[in-house]
Amino acid sequence: MLNPRLLLAVIAFAAVSHAQTPAKVILNLDKSPYAKLHNVPVSAVRITDGFWAERRKTNVEKSIPTMLELLEEHGVMDNFRRITGAKNAARLGPVYTDSDIYKWMEAVAYVLQSESRPDLEATFDRLTDEIVAAQEPSGYLNTWFQDERKSKRFSEMDRAHELYWAT
Repeated sequence: MLNPRLLLAVIAFAAVSHAQTPAKVILNLDKSPYAKLHNVPVSAVRITDGFWAERRKTNVEKSIPTMLELLEEHGVMDNFRRITGAKNAARLGPVYTDSDIYKWMEAVAYVLQSESRPDLEATFDRLTDEIVAAQEPSGYLNTWFQDERKSKRFSEMDRAHELYWAT
């Protein structure tokens, strides 16, 4: 049987997004009667030297820009642009390709919580606008099952990411 305190912690973690939480904490435990730890905003943490500082610098200056170049090169953003008519292109990549740009955006969001990077923020905002433009009025967004595969929605649950993205 699952410990009720652990269950509450898992629910609190799943229910609270860092964008909605005061002071940009990752986990908001202010209302948890079982919390033994207190929140520390991501922006309050500074990695100034050593192994992790070097890894973080490489991530921000090399990995994040290179990853976006590769995502663009492999048509990940074009998958969204084709839905809006901004680009006449075929759908590229496997069924789960949309999540690749979402993971890139998550990495950028963590960087932006710790430091000001107007270049990254502008790119993030531009890509957000393009992604939101591809979202249907119903809220549905999955470039694999939009347009020509629309009739197959929620029919390939053994290999598709529809429920993963819908949560």
